[in-house]
Amino acid sequence: MVATEEHDDIPSIQRLHTYWQSLAGGAVPDRSQIDPAAIKLLLPYICIVDFEDNPFRVYYRLTGTKVDEFNGFNLTGTYLDQLLKDDSSGGAAHIQAYYRRCWETSAPCFSSYPWPTRSGGHLSVKFAMFPLKVAGATRQAIAIEDWEYSFEPIATEAVPLPGDKLKTGD
Repeated sequence: MVATEEHDDIPSIQRLHTYWQSLAGGAVPDRSQIDPAAIKLLLPYICIVDFEDNPFRVYYRLTGTKVDEFNGFNLTGTYLDQLLKDDSSGGAAHIQAYYRRCWETSAPCFSSYPWPTRSGGHLSVKFAMFPLKVAGATRQAIAIEDWEYSFEPIATEAVPLPGDKLKTGD
């Protein structure tokens, strides 16, 4: 897993970062400041998550259509830790560690992880997460992932998570 600064080479991540910074001058903005119309083109690739403590958990409050397509099911209403047991790539654990860092530091986090493909290789998925305040505390984040800089052909190559197990409780 690679920890990088800002993924300046990824336009979608850079656009969301610039937008997030504009909301509160680089400080953590309130969730109510997010205007979906201002980031309309990014919405399919965005997640809004809630942070829960005692124990720390990440809850997918809202996921974009492309996020769901790449994962093979709608993540909305799912806890990230539910994905850990079926993720042999380690990507879910890596993302969870970065969400924890985002929550604990109230600072943006940028990184990447490998995602398995049907052909046996791996895609490099770069991501960024930006903290959001609710009632004065960091309780949410807005996040975006970039799957090898091109979304359309990747959906057929990426190995989806077994979402059916999450819904049935198997």
